[in-house]
Amino acid sequence: MSDPMRAMAETSLFPLDGELDAPGLSDPVTVERDAFGIPRITAGSLDDLWFAQGFVTAGERLFQLELALRPATGRLSEIFSELTYQDDVFMRTIGLNRAGAKHVQDWNDTDHAMQARFRAGVQAWVDQMPAKPIEYELLDLDPAVPDDPAPYGAAIALLAWNLSSNWDAELLRAELDAEIHHVTTDLLLPSSSRGGIGSNNWAVAGSRSANGKPLLAGDPHLLVTQPGTWFELHLRAPGYEVRGVALPFLPGIILGATPHHAWTATNVTGDSQDLFEEQLNDDGTAARFGDEWEPLTIHEEPIRVRGDAEPRVLEVRESRHGPILTHGIGGVSQTVYRPIERAYALRWTGHDATLRPSLTLEAAQATDADAFRAAVLQIASPGQNFVYADVDGTIAYQCTGRFPIREGGDGTRPVPGWNGDHEWTGWIPADELPRETNPERGWLATANNDIQPPDYPYLIGADFHRPARRDRIAELITDRDGHDVASMQAMQTDTVSSTVDAVLPGLLKLHPGDEDQREVLDRLASWNGDLAADSREAALYELWLSAIMRRFVGERIGDELFTAYSGFREIFVGETLPAMLAHSTDRVDPGALRDALQEAIDLAGGRTWGEIHALKLAHPLARIPGLDQLFVAATIPHGGDESTICQGAMDPLRGHVPAVIPSWRAVWDLGDVERSVAVVPSGVSGNPASTHWADQSELYAAGDTRPAGFDTPTVATLTLRPAQVPSDGDA
Repeated sequence: MSDPMRAMAETSLFPLDGELDAPGLSDPVTVERDAFGIPRITAGSLDDLWFAQGFVTAGERLFQLELALRPATGRLSEIFSELTYQDDVFMRTIGLNRAGAKHVQDWNDTDHAMQARFRAGVQAWVDQMPAKPIEYELLDLDPAVPDDPAPYGAAIALLAWNLSSNWDAELLRAELDAEIHHVTTDLLLPSSSRGGIGSNNWAVAGSRSANGKPLLAGDPHLLVTQPGTWFELHLRAPGYEVRGVALPFLPGIILGATPHHAWTATNVTGDSQDLFEEQLNDDGTAARFGDEWEPLTIHEEPIRVRGDAEPRVLEVRESRHGPILTHGIGGVSQTVYRPIERAYALRWTGHDATLRPSLTLEAAQATDADAFRAAVLQIASPGQNFVYADVDGTIAYQCTGRFPIREGGDGTRPVPGWNGDHEWTGWIPADELPRETNPERGWLATANNDIQPPDYPYLIGADFHRPARRDRIAELITDRDGHDVASMQAMQTDTVSSTVDAVLPGLLKLHPGDEDQREVLDRLASWNGDLAADSREAALYELWLSAIMRRFVGERIGDELFTAYSGFREIFVGETLPAMLAHSTDRVDPGALRDALQEAIDLAGGRTWGEIHALKLAHPLARIPGLDQLFVAATIPHGGDESTICQGAMDPLRGHVPAVIPSWRAVWDLGDVERSVAVVPSGVSGNPASTHWADQSELYAAGDTRPAGFDTPTVATLTLRPAQVPSDGDA
């Protein structure tokens, strides 16, 4: 990092020790830091705790906080001009800004009080910070974090949106049906499979642990970001003590542990979205339903674009089912838009409700599994699989979220919106969502797999992730007894892919084109299927799969649809390709397989998978020429792929760099919480001049962790003082 840049960033560093005025507090608050800079905030009341959390969050992550609110409300182009205009158009079309404004009206008094105090703390830091964070200086901007709950509600809706998607699979199936035969569509994009973001969580009961008490492990898989998605904290006030991770726009801890219990979550990947094709009148102002023409609601959305004198006004049309979409999307870590020819309206549970801020309070204050269930069952969207463990020896699982009951259909393809045959008639009752407590087998696990029990009377969804990760978790849990924190850590970093066993035998039947190919096939035949970062066989295997996918699918459906399909690599590798290889005489051209193999050999060039699949932790501004040295936190060799417990999903549009990774790894030991451990990919600070900007990256790369108990040693203490705000008459 150049000295001038570092100096500029240093001016806005949040203080780690000493004393600091925090106008708005009722009483002093202490902010202790451990060796990794993780704050332990201790307040005399919950009101002061939420205020102090907002204050510290703004001090460490102000620009990230603003970048959480702006995309949700379709206001990125006020900063980035034309570069993000299509993103704003899409967000205003699906209406997260409108949803957020609606949701906050349903918040209770506790929700509003928590969020208001958090916002007040954010503003208190903005009002007295010694300098703007470097991002604002470089972009010639001032912070613009609103004191209004609606954008925060929209940010929650964006979180739910990112974890709710299956409308894109519905749309792609319809588009593929029009391009190729629907039987081929079902081969390429079968139901009961989904790509995208996922997670792992599991618990083992005391009967399977070394100390006779439960262990809980979680590693939510999210898009690669820098700073990371999570802000790790330890929060204390009378009646509330919890350690874990928070989101930069929400008070409280969303995943973590108290001295009594711990919890973590994975995405249900249930179906909470349907596309309804509308029949519009000639001027596109009304949609037919039955024998009536129902006028569309028109939303005028002014979008301000930096450099434009006047806002651009977008007209969004909405039917009884929801907003009418104009574009489909593709990509994983970057979004590519394509126009939609038909009038599809989106019905989504997240338009109606998401989650309330007080969830973080109620989940932590639960006294047993039933009370915890009651807290998390209030979540409407995104549906989450919660796994819980407590010091009394209980382990429990609860599926949460709103999932529609349909008049007809299974939600896998768009349906007619004009005849009433596919309307939503209600929700699956919360008390009938899948759950389990203290199973005899002594463990619980979810990994975005199909969690619907046999003969379940409802349809939660038909598009789940493949069961590869969950099956591997089950295998490793049941392979031994006497689990401890170390064995849980080893599981979280496991890169063995069971999918290899389904794919590779069919590929190895290929007759090689030359001796180089024969040598590679022999190496793969003796390979153990571990997608480890130091494996050269893993590199050849993964590059071969990508080359096959492009040849066998991309050349068949064209670039635009392949851009959309590329995000479903997990499905192609785990289901489509094995099915194709099983019918090789009519579906697979051996010559194309050999060409793909040669491409993989040439591209690999003797490198390991970790060299090719390197994780780059880069701030959004790292894309600006000359700023990469400042804003790239770390580059880490990374193993795994979509099918491994150690998640390493790629965005094929960007080659083979990881796009989705474990965003936080935590193992909670309910026999002695001080043995608990955790790690994030980079660090707790969002300031590149901070010593905690990327001080955990080496641990993360090595599969290691750091202490995450409640008594980690303090190395610095900051006291926040309840300074009085001067009145207008004060000197």
